[in-house]
Amino acid sequence: MKILFFAQAADAAGVREWHLPLESGDTGRLWNELLAAFPRLAPMKASIRLARNGEYAAADERFESGDEVALIPPVSGG
Repeated sequence: MKILFFAQAADAAGVREWHLPLESGDTGRLWNELLAAFPRLAPMKASIRLARNGEYAAADERFESGDEVALIPPVSGG
């Protein structure tokens, strides 16, 4: 599973892209794996949206090994 980190999530993780060797799992399992690997993401977990294959993921989304998952923190602009 390819994980993409954007903005503050990339800063907290220290990487922009990472490969997660997870065959499949739900949102909770994905977050458990991410926080184990990147504990600095924990304070921003509640505000990060997950996207699966280019579309925002539902709270009960199921992720598969071939998915591209993006962590998208809140964006502000003007």
